Amino acid sequence: MLLELSPLIIGLIIGGGLLLLALIIFVLVLNIKKPKSKIKIDEEFFNKLIEIYGGIDNINDVETENSRLKISVNNIDLVNLDGVKELADGGVFVTGNSVKTLYRVSCELIKDTLKEKMK
Repeated sequence: MLLELSPLIIGLIIGGGLLLLALIIFVLVLNIKKPKSKIKIDEEFFNKLIEIYGGIDNINDVETENSRLKISVNNIDLVNLDGVKELADGGVFVTGNSVKTLYRVSCELIKDTLKEKMK
């Protein structure tokens, strides 16, 4: 009886080992560090951001959508889109008079500070 079960036991040991190896690889892949933002959030950042968007008077509203910052402007022609792309960590999406930008830092912090400066 022991000889009849040994292929089954060997199969279970090999299968369990492969399953454990796959689980370890999966966990390691998930734990790969995402690149951190190259942006330093300070007064210089906000001054540059306001300048790129055509000045504080051109900024109509600031919102966050998931991890994106959405800035609505009065005149999209005043926005330096190349400057926005340089300043952002990710993609830049323009729809109508709104510019959505991906940052790896807290968009809530950027939104709150811009809204404070708009007062």
